[in-house]
Amino acid sequence: MRGEWILIEIVRVLGSTPRGEGTKMWVNSDSQVGSIGGGQLEFLATKRAREMIAEGLTEAVASLPLGPVLSQCCGGIVDLAFNAAERPETPPDQGFPMVLYGLGHVGSAVSRIMETVPYPLVTFDDREDLGASHIDASAVIDSIPEKAYHLVMTYSHELDFEICRRLVERNAEGSISLIGSKSKKARFASRLRKLGLNSERINCPVGVVGIRGKEPAVIAVSAVAEFLLWQSAEALSE
Repeated sequence: MRGEWILIEIVRVLGSTPRGEGTKMWVNSDSQVGSIGGGQLEFLATKRAREMIAEGLTEAVASLPLGPVLSQCCGGIVDLAFNAAERPETPPDQGFPMVLYGLGHVGSAVSRIMETVPYPLVTFDDREDLGASHIDASAVIDSIPEKAYHLVMTYSHELDFEICRRLVERNAEGSISLIGSKSKKARFASRLRKLGLNSERINCPVGVVGIRGKEPAVIAVSAVAEFLLWQSAEALSE
């Protein structure tokens, strides 16, 4: 078996289904990459793929009616193709990226959530042991795409301000979102105005209104939810 991975792809759908044609998931004996929609559909597809690995099979097909066979509410039909694969592919980038400045407790939680959504992520932290894609703030700001969602949450308020100042000064397209309180936003806005810069560019506090809690995971979920709302709004405006 080539790498002992099975690629599962939705090749046809009829009616209401959780994911569309072309959706892919890779399964090996103890892990998976991607999702074809969860529930009994994904459970049975994963089980079949692992049986194929155990039996040394390289290809198979299946047609699964979600309602009568799997008791899923969607009720459509999903046709699956199973094929041996070397390794999971890197999914193509879709939409505008999130540029995450800071991999502390909240930033790390944001990064983990972003691994599960189909949008690119660029990370910065000058602490080399944290494994960010950039350790120099100037380099990441100079290399970013034309439009992005900038999420600023470093360990230092002064570094946060310097990043925000550079982004506003550069007139970076997209969102400049800053973790912190309304008083932090007011202080940053005052400093930006003194420099003759547009203080209205700063979105702070970050997150979806109504989600409460100061735990890192809660803040991260709220921040990523706001990013997804921004992403959808940008897609509609294109």
